[in-house]
Amino acid sequence: MIKAGIARQVVGLAGIFLLTTGTAVLAMEDLGTETIGKMEFQKNCASCHGMGGKGDGPLVEFLKQSPSDLTLLSKKNSGIYPQDKVYEWIRDPQLIRAHGTEEMPIWGERYSMEIIEKYGPDYYGPGSSVRERILELVFYIGSIQQRP
Repeated sequence: MIKAGIARQVVGLAGIFLLTTGTAVLAMEDLGTETIGKMEFQKNCASCHGMGGKGDGPLVEFLKQSPSDLTLLSKKNSGIYPQDKVYEWIRDPQLIRAHGTEEMPIWGERYSMEIIEKYGPDYYGPGSSVRERILELVFYIGSIQQRP
């Protein structure tokens, strides 16, 4: 009887341990995704769009057209974050011409070139790495949307 009670306590404690460990791992994964996207944004976007994504970066005065306030994308789209459009804007803004000018770099090409420079011209796998980098940006920009 005493052994059965102890066994239940051990099983209960083990279950709590597994639940909290799993939650901690999920939290770390979320933190990693947000951190990667934020770092990518700071490195490649903040100079024009600003650290907070409001279109107030230090290079604004040198641009022909002011960068978009990226925190308003959901608001301008009936409260729904246009994830697919944001992906395409980053991948190839000239394809969509959403920016009006050709000042925004084509990040899909730039990311591909960085990977080819790093791994060589015979490397045939930059597609997924490029997609991942763009998706990190897309997810980060989604996280800075103003709430209605």
